[in-house]
Amino acid sequence: MNWKSIFKRYEYNIKVYAVIYVISFFAVLYVLFSLTSLLHTEVWVKGMVKSGINYDAFRDLKITEDVLQTAEDRVTHFIKKHPSLKDYSYINTIGYLTFSMLAKNYDPMGNDLADEETFFRGIGKLAGTKSFQELYSCYREILSDIKYFPIPEMKTQEAYVTFDNTWYELRRYGGNRRHEGTDLMASNNLRGYFPVVSVTDGVIENMGWLEQGGYRIGIRSDTGGYFYYAHLYSYAPELKQGDKVIAGQLLGFMGDSGYGTEGTIGKFDVHLHLGIYVKTTIGEISVNPYWILKMLENHKTCYNLIN
Repeated sequence: MNWKSIFKRYEYNIKVYAVIYVISFFAVLYVLFSLTSLLHTEVWVKGMVKSGINYDAFRDLKITEDVLQTAEDRVTHFIKKHPSLKDYSYINTIGYLTFSMLAKNYDPMGNDLADEETFFRGIGKLAGTKSFQELYSCYREILSDIKYFPIPEMKTQEAYVTFDNTWYELRRYGGNRRHEGTDLMASNNLRGYFPVVSVTDGVIENMGWLEQGGYRIGIRSDTGGYFYYAHLYSYAPELKQGDKVIAGQLLGFMGDSGYGTEGTIGKFDVHLHLGIYVKTTIGEISVNPYWILKMLENHKTCYNLIN
């Protein structure tokens, strides 16, 4: 009997069994992981449908240009891998962003965007829900039409505008209320110095005096968002309610009108108040313009002062 041959055969069998065991072990782990992921996605989708939209978190609108670019790049990658997806609803930048905002508690800056596997497991179930469709429509209204920063690049460096995230800060005129917009402040505090242009294409829906907003213009963009420009010093010549405007078109000049009867000025520093509103099932609500303005800082028209 050749013990050496038997031992080698035995050793070989052990190695084969070991390889089979390791492969089987990892195969079981993979199946368990996949089932766990599927279950997690199922539970998350059901929870989201049950809880609906968190309007307070949505309104803060934590979206940057980098987040939008990442969303666009990933959707392009998805469609490149699976060309047939281009014909499906919501397999686009806004759809992927909407899904990610829901998946990441409306904070993609702190949590990144949804990974590819989670997106494809969840989008089919989520896309048919009223909450997802409403949120998709809101993001589309806000993001689809924005083109230009509302204050042009001035040829002189003598003055500039600044803005901070003052969303929902306390305001006291007319009773305690919350600041539903962003103020762009004029460094020189001069009425009529800084031009104000339209952020979007659209139609002038409202124009004239408001006690809190002074001389204001409200423009409904092509996809339905409402952009509100308040405290103007004056309007562009011949501009009137019902006119169509294009992004970058002159609307008027920055001022300090408001907080009283028509013509009241001087109650606060010269600035532009920008508000953005979208339609929802609970009515038209404001969203934080700060992040939109940060996106548009590098997208300005140019303006020459005429002395």
